[in-house]
Amino acid sequence: MDSHPGPPTSQVSPLASDQERDLAVEVLSQACSDGRLGLEDFSLRLESALSARTVGELAQLTVDLSSGPGALAAPARAGRGANWFIAVMASTVRRGRWHLRPSSRAVAVMGECVLDLRQVEVEARHSHILAVAVMGSIQVIVPEGIDVDLSGAAVMGSKDLLGGSTRPLPGSPSIHVTCCALMGEVQVRVRAPQETPLSDGRDPNLAVASQALRRHRHRRRFRDD
Repeated sequence: MDSHPGPPTSQVSPLASDQERDLAVEVLSQACSDGRLGLEDFSLRLESALSARTVGELAQLTVDLSSGPGALAAPARAGRGANWFIAVMASTVRRGRWHLRPSSRAVAVMGECVLDLRQVEVEARHSHILAVAVMGSIQVIVPEGIDVDLSGAAVMGSKDLLGGSTRPLPGSPSIHVTCCALMGEVQVRVRAPQETPLSDGRDPNLAVASQALRRHRHRRRFRDD
């Protein structure tokens, strides 16, 4: 009698447990704190880890973050002072890949200061930004899934925290913005991760739909908890 064996065992990835998902989240969180992952990359991987069904999917998210006995030690970062961003009757914009120190200062006097954190590499699990706007404006852009908070005072000015329809992802770094707006504006905007071009010939609309699906799974997971 002919038999029809199933797929080879080596090709079957076991279903992931909650404990294995938690371990993957911890690896991603540590990599973000170490500066190996930017906030945007961290947010996307974390969403995928929370919705992963198999151990193989989790492994793909962390395979480039493992460090064996022969791995090189990360060099110590020089300079532990605060980041300073100053715009006096001018415009200062910081975007792309850069390091955000645990303490930062943004000052706009009759000028504009924009800090885009979507690809930033944080140096600590908790970061603080002091934003002072005097007849000027300061805008801080944070990717979805990151724990962000805004406090402070506005005198004849405004302070706003916009966006952020999804809850912060567990294990994400936290960013606290303290503002002082004197006839000025301080705005913190939570935005979806930037779209990146595909190099494998896939339809870009599928990438957008995939990101939307991951965000939907993340929201559903929290509603079910």
